Amino acid sequence: MKTKEDKNSALKKRKKSILSVGFITILLFVMILGLMMYAQMLQEDLRDEVRNKLKEVSNQNVLIIQKEIEGDRNALIEIAERIGESGLSEEWEIVDTLRSIAPRYSFSRMGFYKPDGLAYTTDGVVMNISERDYFKEAMIGNFSLSELLIEMVNGEEVIVFSVPIVSDNKIIGGVFASYSIESLQEILSVSSFDGEGYTYIVKKDGSKVVDSANPISFQNMTNIFESMEQADERNGQSVEELKALLENGDKGYVIFYNKIGKYMYCTPLGINDWSLIEVVPVDVMETTTNYIMARTYIICMILIAVYTLIVITVFREEYKKKKQMRTLLYVDELTGGHTFAKFKEEIEKQMKNAEDIKKAFIVMDIDDFKLVNELFGYEEGDKLLRYLWRVLSDSCKGGEIVARRLADRFTLFLNYQEKEEIEKRVISMMEKIRQCSIGRETEYMLQPVFGIYYVEKSGENAEDMLTYATLAHNLAKKERDCFYVIYNDEIRGNMLQKKQLSDQMEHAYRHHHFVVYYQPKYEAETKKLAGAEALIRWRKSDGTMVSPGQFIPLAEETGFICKLDKYVFHEVCLAQKRFIEKGLKVVPISVNLSRRHLDNPEFINEYKAILDETQIPIECIQLEITESAMFEKQDQFISIIKRLHELGFVILMDDFGTGYSSLMMLKQIPIDVMKLDKTFVDDYNDIRGEQIIRCVMQMAQKLEIEITAEGVETEEQYVFLRGIGCDTIQGYYFAKPMPEEEYKKRMEQQ
Repeated sequence: MKTKEDKNSALKKRKKSILSVGFITILLFVMILGLMMYAQMLQEDLRDEVRNKLKEVSNQNVLIIQKEIEGDRNALIEIAERIGESGLSEEWEIVDTLRSIAPRYSFSRMGFYKPDGLAYTTDGVVMNISERDYFKEAMIGNFSLSELLIEMVNGEEVIVFSVPIVSDNKIIGGVFASYSIESLQEILSVSSFDGEGYTYIVKKDGSKVVDSANPISFQNMTNIFESMEQADERNGQSVEELKALLENGDKGYVIFYNKIGKYMYCTPLGINDWSLIEVVPVDVMETTTNYIMARTYIICMILIAVYTLIVITVFREEYKKKKQMRTLLYVDELTGGHTFAKFKEEIEKQMKNAEDIKKAFIVMDIDDFKLVNELFGYEEGDKLLRYLWRVLSDSCKGGEIVARRLADRFTLFLNYQEKEEIEKRVISMMEKIRQCSIGRETEYMLQPVFGIYYVEKSGENAEDMLTYATLAHNLAKKERDCFYVIYNDEIRGNMLQKKQLSDQMEHAYRHHHFVVYYQPKYEAETKKLAGAEALIRWRKSDGTMVSPGQFIPLAEETGFICKLDKYVFHEVCLAQKRFIEKGLKVVPISVNLSRRHLDNPEFINEYKAILDETQIPIECIQLEITESAMFEKQDQFISIIKRLHELGFVILMDDFGTGYSSLMMLKQIPIDVMKLDKTFVDDYNDIRGEQIIRCVMQMAQKLEIEITAEGVETEEQYVFLRGIGCDTIQGYYFAKPMPEEEYKKRMEQQ
């Protein structure tokens, strides 16, 4: 017979069992519910992924078409410019020229037309195109790309590029080129989605520009809306959605039916009112999704069944991962040597236990290493990094350590008895590194650069030592006349001095200690005031002036120059406004733009806002950019100049002759005024110098670029420059930079 205690014990066990079963049931229910929610979210994510894939393919095709059209457009514009510059006027001469260059391009036909609309083609056809829209656009000076046209001669479907020919500022006709629609079809016929995807190009109203040759596409389509409506009665809503996308020039997708369900993704081409339509069957896109979902459900069931086994496996894998992570943390994947984390750990151990602190921390890299990758490929670059590792590690002795920190930058921690030993070892490493041969046909000289810091006291941490060695290394890279620099008190002092000067500049900016001076420019022929250049000056609170040579380079280095440039621009706008309000006849004042602005074109909007705020004519302000800045970033610069010209700014090239002085650069970069540097002017009485000045002057005149001579100080210089046709003069011969009040008096005298 069971006792009362036994019954209570059994009851407790039963309750505990019920609670355990309940807990497991609830846990299982929560897991199943969580898995179901996960599966649903996964399904939505996978559908988004397949749609994004369709979008990506569509965007790639858009880029291909845009690149093709843009390339042909630029080619035709260049051809028209060459013909205009050549002075050819007879149609047979121009057609012969086009016929000689036509094989270089993918146009089906090229031709020349006269202002009366009579066109002469490279294949000997003469026709009247005066009613064509592209002809009318050309006659008012515009480039145009036609809609879909039918060739007058062979009935081929084409689009036509048209560019006016300008000679002596007069439109003498134009060149046109036909581009076969079949060529665009071939470009778009590249197989996608295992041959199930295809592409159309349509206009805003749905009419076709380029049809698809894919057998599962709409056959002989003339209008995509009509084809969709005829294909299936369920497409009514899809047609309305597609119309809205095309009408608004939006991107997006719709689902329609043509025997089977299909995705259709629409992307504006940015050409006329055309859009690219990418189509792929829904089944093709979602096959992977369905497969993944089925596998997901199976995996979920397996996960529930083997939950315990997974937990054990996870713990085991975690242990393995920790070991792997330690390897990854301490072993450089490329060289097989130490990582910087291991390097830091080791040297900090050494510094804690070091009785003798005769140690050197060295930073080394290859000057312009990225050129190795660009010229010879990343495989050669990786080989070089492994070679550097071997050279540096072979040079290490007992207790010394080397590591690759990042890219081609290595760090070394060496021992020495005399400091000269380290310098000799660095020279030896440099010589061995230079022995490395890169490339098979080209000799490429490697230039290793070292920064050396001799440890000064025990207990120094790795980050501080890295900072000091890096400062020396950066100085070596800047100077370029030595391959190693040793950190010393002078470098520390320069660093502190730069920091103090930088802080002072910020303080001066906030308290308006920067002032604008104006150096007038005069017409060479009449000696009348023609303009001025605005120059920044720093006047401290005690009245002393800080030389621009001190703060301008630092401002360039830190990016603070952008603040100063904007400040000067604003102050000049306000000054010009004051001059106008006083009834003075203002002349343009040029403001300097640092090369730093080329990294952030948003300054254009800021400058436009200042002009709008001060309400002065844009003709009152000109912008100066140095020659070296133009050369370094031509692509960015040309884009910025184009935007500035669109606003109405006149652009001056400052310091011509101090940098690269590439004459081709004058052709490529659309400047309005070239400022001849003082170094050119000073050589005017030297035979070679004089010839160079005359040559530059003649070339600029032919390119219709105005010339301003800087640094003119003597009567002889002025007479010479005026005699060879220099437009304006700037220099101490006429005036030094002066405050606003003094400059205003000059204006009043005039």
